Amino acid sequence: MIATVIHVPSDGAWFEGHFPGRPILPGVAEIALAVDTLAPAAHPLSLQGIAFARLRELVFPGDRLELAAREQQAGRLRIDLKRDGVLVANGELIVGAPDVLPRQPVAAAFAAGPANDIPDLDDLLPHRAPMRFLTAILQETTDSLTCSARIPARCALVRGGQAPAVAAIEAAAQAAAAWEGLRRWRGAGVASPRIGYLVALREITFHTGSVPAERDLMVSVRLDAAAPPLTHYRIEVSLDGTLVTQGTIATFLAT
Repeated sequence: MIATVIHVPSDGAWFEGHFPGRPILPGVAEIALAVDTLAPAAHPLSLQGIAFARLRELVFPGDRLELAAREQQAGRLRIDLKRDGVLVANGELIVGAPDVLPRQPVAAAFAAGPANDIPDLDDLLPHRAPMRFLTAILQETTDSLTCSARIPARCALVRGGQAPAVAAIEAAAQAAAAWEGLRRWRGAGVASPRIGYLVALREITFHTGSVPAERDLMVSVRLDAAAPPLTHYRIEVSLDGTLVTQGTIATFLAT
């Protein structure tokens, strides 16, 4: 059993662009900070997957999070994050030694049709630099979207030119937000970015330990189930034709 504390910065790069005027710690940053806290530089862990994670409460600048971790079985860590004794997030991480992750070729993108007559990304997403990862919408169907993305070098997740692979999940969450924004655009003819939150991850696998900054990623999301304001997506993120991550995420769209 490991018990420690994560002191969330009161301002700075972790909140820059996420979101302007309403700073919220990205859900993937919660996971990255927990992994960093459990695995200091002298003893790095490789996050090979996430069996499940539930991001139950928003995390704000200056929060003090109590982290508890216990080994469930070899290679699996159950984590709980609490704020003032209230559960903020929990999950089960699949960990292993660095640099031993299998590489896999990417499957066909979910979307298979050009995206035409679309608004500017600024009109679809509330994210701004350096937490805006999406760079373009490439393909669209009624239930899926494929985008290009790039993790900016000045993003707080980046160290030494590399971001943890979990950062690719944020790119997928932004693609999901863009898909929802496009549905509103197609239905009403009005582009209106709305803040949403990554609230759950399931059966996530990582095929690399990190992702280089300033490199083009291919991000595909496909609708899995919807009960608004909660929506589930299958996701796939690749780099140079090789998988970075795949699995299922859920997002919650704020009113």
